[in-house]
Amino acid sequence: MLQKEEIGMIDSIGKRIKQQRERLALTQGQVAERLYVTQQTVARWESDKHVPPVKAIQDLATLFDCDAAFFFGENRMVARKFNALAFIGSMVVNVTLFVLAFLVLVPLQLTLIGMTIAGLIAPIAVFWQHVQGIQPLTASRVVASFVMLGIALGALPLIRQLVRYAGRILRAYYRYNLNAIVYEVVPPVQREEDAK
Repeated sequence: MLQKEEIGMIDSIGKRIKQQRERLALTQGQVAERLYVTQQTVARWESDKHVPPVKAIQDLATLFDCDAAFFFGENRMVARKFNALAFIGSMVVNVTLFVLAFLVLVPLQLTLIGMTIAGLIAPIAVFWQHVQGIQPLTASRVVASFVMLGIALGALPLIRQLVRYAGRILRAYYRYNLNAIVYEVVPPVQREEDAK
């Protein structure tokens, strides 16, 4: 934890984020990776072009091992406010995104996974068809089945990475989106008490 004397000259949230990041010798990319945001987002926070949402501040505080209130120059944050317009907008956008994801991304991912599974079992299927007398075992069928197997084995890491990346983006989006609806503030009465 930093003492009040050490943070005296730092006045903005962005500068405080940058100071804490540099104190731990982290790059903007490393911070971005741990918060599931882009490096450009962290750079914008540090240059005070954008103010991070409260949930991002809490995640930064956990990452930097400091109080979230440090970034605001306060000792604590207590009050929660409900933003009705953000709630309505969030519901409209989230329902639209969910429908698009359900209609486009889910069938696409299921198709990719199905094709990969078919490629993985292709050599077994060719051999089984020969044993059952359904199709003859020819060199072209064997080569084609092993080519499918090779493509499927090459596609597995890519599919896994795509599914994990989509999951990370959705988790980060919904976490920060929902925290814009209910946000924390320092009540004016408490600020006066803290000044005493």
